[in-house]
Amino acid sequence: MARSYIQIPQRRTTTLLVITTIIFIIIFYRFYNIQVSQFDKNTSRARANSIREINISAPRGIIYDRNGIPLVDNRPTFDLKVIPIDVTENFDFGLLAKSVNIPKNELQKKILTGKKTIARFRPLLLKRHVDFETMSKLEENRINLPGLLFSRLPARIYPNDVRMTHALGYLRSVTEEIISKSDKHLNYQLDDVYGAAGLEKIYELRLRGRNGVEYHLVDSYGRDRGITSYDESQLAISGDEMFLTIDSRLQLLAENLLSGKKGAIICSNPYNGDILSFVSMPDYNLSSFVGPIPIELWDEWNSNPEKPLMNRILNGTYPPGSSFKLLSAIYALESSRISSNWKVNCNGAYRFGNRYYHCWNPAGHGSINLKEAIKYSCNIYFYQLIQQIPFEDWAAIVKKFGFGEKTNIDLPAEAVGIVPTKEYMDKKYTSRGWAFGNLLSFVIGQGDVLVTPIQMVQMINLIATNGRTYSPHLSKDCLKSSITLDYKQSTWKFIQDAMYDVVNGEKGTGKNARITENGIVRGKTGTAQNPHGEDHSWFTGYVEAENGKMMSLAVLVENGGKGSEAAAPIAKELFKLFAEIQNNNENNVQ
Repeated sequence: MARSYIQIPQRRTTTLLVITTIIFIIIFYRFYNIQVSQFDKNTSRARANSIREINISAPRGIIYDRNGIPLVDNRPTFDLKVIPIDVTENFDFGLLAKSVNIPKNELQKKILTGKKTIARFRPLLLKRHVDFETMSKLEENRINLPGLLFSRLPARIYPNDVRMTHALGYLRSVTEEIISKSDKHLNYQLDDVYGAAGLEKIYELRLRGRNGVEYHLVDSYGRDRGITSYDESQLAISGDEMFLTIDSRLQLLAENLLSGKKGAIICSNPYNGDILSFVSMPDYNLSSFVGPIPIELWDEWNSNPEKPLMNRILNGTYPPGSSFKLLSAIYALESSRISSNWKVNCNGAYRFGNRYYHCWNPAGHGSINLKEAIKYSCNIYFYQLIQQIPFEDWAAIVKKFGFGEKTNIDLPAEAVGIVPTKEYMDKKYTSRGWAFGNLLSFVIGQGDVLVTPIQMVQMINLIATNGRTYSPHLSKDCLKSSITLDYKQSTWKFIQDAMYDVVNGEKGTGKNARITENGIVRGKTGTAQNPHGEDHSWFTGYVEAENGKMMSLAVLVENGGKGSEAAAPIAKELFKLFAEIQNNNENNVQ
């Protein structure tokens, strides 16, 4: 009997073949996608079941003074963290709460909330700066604390007696907002720390270093079994060390001299703009906390009426007082508006229009010339001198000395003060609201004139070096710009000689700043009227040691009264120490 065959139509065969081919293509594509295209991704997921990625914070760069003395260093502490997904019902919340002094319910809430987020596989910070003893105790009980882990965190310490609060600055914790706004090169991680003020902020990229990564093996119970030899681990790289221009000896003395007062002291090398001491008081103690500044401490400082967070050297704006008389004298000599022998008779009061303007000395100074007017700080002389100077020319020379603009010191948030001009006066008072009599206040550093202590020391640097100095700075290797004023050598010498008489001449107002050994002091006192209380006390000047080295300074004591009585004696002690240091250096060389 013949066999019968069922014939499948050619059309149906083709269809089945196509369908089969498509199925194999899909399977092949999925296989290729899983095994090849997404190999790294799937490998990471697989490893995540047994391996945990732990970020290692890099130590920040150490900060030294100019002589290699450490001002800011690091101390190893530990961050206590937990992987929320690894926390089981056997987790001993009571033990952890007791060990780290955090309420049990607070810990439970934080961890259980973390388990419900997409970050449940990532380390959740529970407490910063856990000491080694506490860490060791918890490590011994790791079996009862699944998911718990520690990461080393270098915290800032201040090993020197020098405080330098407002120059060094402080750290804060990185937040999501900071990450979104920061330079991507900084590679911030949540709960990292960053420089939020002072040098820590300005040189953040240099000081912070580069964080590392290490991988820990985790068993099926979520217990950390130690570091693996995973080939993607990276060592943390410390931040670069940094040398400042600060001299710790001068800094410590300046801090002690201003302790208990409000004010500012800044000492500088006039030749190159190096800042030798930088003190603003009252300040706050950077050693009173570890790591980033706690929010409650920040709030306390921020609400303090004494304003300890205020950097008075950069942000405090004050009337400069009689120190400003030097600028009008420079202009008068340089422009030949008057000669140095031009005399004025001071009887203690001067009538201008329908108003009397007084000298600080009610008895007057008699008939005096320009050098004597600077020496005795005679107001009456300068009331008449300013009438020889066009308003716009006076404002121009004040600006040439750096007032009304930033000095560009390597610190953040510098104020510019106020240099009144016609435009400024018209805008503030309207053209009918002020008169030439306002200039009688401006010439003696009163009225609308406002300056910062850093601007005042820059003025002294220009005078001390015959108009050749550099922008002030705290980092020894920062880029600094030159500042030049091309005035006649006779003008500079006259002002320097007048400042010598202020300190060393008979009845000079700055006699309390005079030193008798190892150096010569030149300077100018200033008493700035304060509508809110006692006058502010100024002394600005410089000392030239026997070896030719110089140090300039500006001392401001808020509500200190006369410059000759509060600021000048402080300046004397700093001048004396600088001259002694230079003398000792010379002896050592010999």
